[in-house]
Amino acid sequence: MNIDIPDNSLADKIKEIVDLCNELAEEYGDNASSFSPAAPDDEIIRWENQNKITIPESYKDWLRFSNGSQIINGTANFFGIEMIGFCNEHLPEDYVSIGELIGDGEVLCFSKSTRKFIRYNHGKSIEYQSFEDILNLILQII
Repeated sequence: MNIDIPDNSLADKIKEIVDLCNELAEEYGDNASSFSPAAPDDEIIRWENQNKITIPESYKDWLRFSNGSQIINGTANFFGIEMIGFCNEHLPEDYVSIGELIGDGEVLCFSKSTRKFIRYNHGKSIEYQSFEDILNLILQII
């Protein structure tokens, strides 16, 4: 997988994730991980304006790399801009869904009020300061 990595706050972590996905492709299959092309900034701004929600900058940096991605057969799925917030029926009102973790019903969200990231699973929440913390978690899981 030959992928352009943007020069932003997540560049080092993105490179680690992509390198690890490439290393594990032989074991898990070439289609185990996928990264859609980057979301244009105007598309991100349009979503924020339509929804009156500001996406945390660190997730915007991920979207500037990949507008939707799957990492190692669903270990993590990060939504593209068109899917952000559409899995909210069972989430607290302050949470905006941006992905799924571990394929067992765990939702990754951010808080509209605090901009922190949340792993939400069956009514339990674990908070993280930034999307980089989420990427570190995924690197530990894989």
